[in-house]
Amino acid sequence: KDDPELAAIVLDNLRAEGIEIAEDAMAKEIRGKKGAIEIEAQDGRVFKGSHLLMAVGRKPNIDKLNLNVAGVEYDRTGVKVGANLRSTNRRVYAVGDVAGGLQFTHVAGYHAGVVIKSMLFGLPSKAKTAHIPWATYTDPELAQVGLIEAQAREQHGGKLEVIRFDFAGNDRLIAEGKAKGLIKLMVAKGRPVGVSIAGPSAGELIGFWAMALANNLKMGQIAATVLPYPTVNEVNKRAAGAYFTPRLFENANVKRVVGFVQRFLP
Repeated sequence: KDDPELAAIVLDNLRAEGIEIAEDAMAKEIRGKKGAIEIEAQDGRVFKGSHLLMAVGRKPNIDKLNLNVAGVEYDRTGVKVGANLRSTNRRVYAVGDVAGGLQFTHVAGYHAGVVIKSMLFGLPSKAKTAHIPWATYTDPELAQVGLIEAQAREQHGGKLEVIRFDFAGNDRLIAEGKAKGLIKLMVAKGRPVGVSIAGPSAGELIGFWAMALANNLKMGQIAATVLPYPTVNEVNKRAAGAYFTPRLFENANVKRVVGFVQRFLP
């Protein structure tokens, strides 16, 4: 679900550290003994190692709840819910992993707020996903909120603008010797619709953009934010400012206006 361009930065860094990454390798057979394990892939490749870590994911643990008796519909992905997280039994709600969709702890917390607003106070409330961020805690970190570039191009076509800002332009990261990374903004009609970040503290930086998407902020509002110097978070402000660079310094009309004004300044 992450942007391939940003994911490549993480993969390249891991490979540079001597980690072999075999993509699209489906395990066919696992054999061996303690300290000498072999995994044979369906394409015939064999991988050897001393330890095996199995990340099998998770699924909703609802098989023994007899949900059918309560009139609660469900499938293998979880309980079927509406936008307000209410199930087919109007008295039963589902939040977090069991509600399907994004399986993150912070999503479960967000769902709880949606349900409390609806269930306890009777106020209209709907769960949305466009502003939900996530992070992959590799080194460097990888984070995403909103649409990746391919999705944004499909939805917004020629109205989409993509802005890239390299971490090498951040003084704090330069001082710490960590100035390797990239932030990519997807902007349509002057508002961010997606942000991808790969680099140090990406999981912290993405929160800035999650707030921007949640509140439908304009790029001008984001660029006008004043942040303390020197901080890693300046990457976000500088990236937002890069959106306006061609408009200010590469626009012929702007140049003519500036030239005219300069003639009358003391």
